[in-house]
Amino acid sequence: MGKSQLIKRGEIICYLGEHFQATFEVISKLGTDAQPIIRTAPGAAEYAGVQFLWDLIKLAQGRSQKYNGVVLDCGENPAAVFGALRTGWKNIGFTGPPKLQDKVISLMSQHGGQVFDLNKGPVLNLRHSADPTTDCTSWLKGLQK
Repeated sequence: MGKSQLIKRGEIICYLGEHFQATFEVISKLGTDAQPIIRTAPGAAEYAGVQFLWDLIKLAQGRSQKYNGVVLDCGENPAAVFGALRTGWKNIGFTGPPKLQDKVISLMSQHGGQVFDLNKGPVLNLRHSADPTTDCTSWLKGLQK
């Protein structure tokens, strides 16, 4: 398996339901070819819980449920990966040791999931964003140039 199966591309880090909602709306409106990774905040799987984040994203998507590629950032915690699988997550970020990473990649692929290599491309962090819709729009248009 190894690192060659980790997925890399630009990413948007969301902290709040409003961040996810704005990101989904902007991506739908712009219809970008290269979909960025939309991901949870670092450590959120541990402090908020995988089920809470799953529900938060489903609420932010509204009725459309079009974009289902949100990545749960599990950090170095393999227990969060197991919790994610039980909840229904198919896309995770995992930064544990290489040997453990190979096992996580194998486990995720057995369950139809993917492991993403985070912080390797351009990143938009919405943590302090006063207007996530404007910030996402500007950032995505900048990537398309």
